[in-house]
Amino acid sequence: MRTRLTRSQRRAAILGAAARLFLGRGYGGTEMEDIREACDISRGGLYHHFANKRAVLDAIVEAETTALADALAAAPGSPISALISTGSRLLGADPGIVAGMTTREDRLEYLSSLDQAFAASLASALEAALVDHVRADADPADIAELFLTVNAQINRRTLLGDWSAARAARFAATALTALAPLLHDTAGLAPIIADLESRSRP
Repeated sequence: MRTRLTRSQRRAAILGAAARLFLGRGYGGTEMEDIREACDISRGGLYHHFANKRAVLDAIVEAETTALADALAAAPGSPISALISTGSRLLGADPGIVAGMTTREDRLEYLSSLDQAFAASLASALEAALVDHVRADADPADIAELFLTVNAQINRRTLLGDWSAARAARFAATALTALAPLLHDTAGLAPIIADLESRSRP
């Protein structure tokens, strides 16, 4: 007898199955029918939750980004340092579905979804966390937007193969050095910048 799942449980099961398929076959190599079969549900059941494959990808990326925003909200100290450290720790443990995005087309879809998720959840979380950590003449919303724009550029250039890891590290170190004067406490940034600079050397 099939176990009846709640709406949230069914949604989570669909996303889990889709993430495994994306990792194994890539985004372009996975169809909605593949996801349906992996979940053992009807077409109507699948489309009741997600209108198309892009909606599934968006939901997976949104969940990853929400986890990062939640970790940021709970982290002590400088939000910028915390976000970099938390993001590195989470991605180091599990890079998520990006590991299965092997073609340029897949990566462009992922980047588009990531931009959307950052704007929807991470930007407001970072802005709120920055309120007490920026200079009086600096706007937390501007600092959050600046940081996420830099992050988006690094993601795009590295995922599309335009930059090596060393080039990305150099750009990140330069961006953080430029951002530091706008923050109250930069002690947490110093070791991060030093690490990035060491990784940028040939």
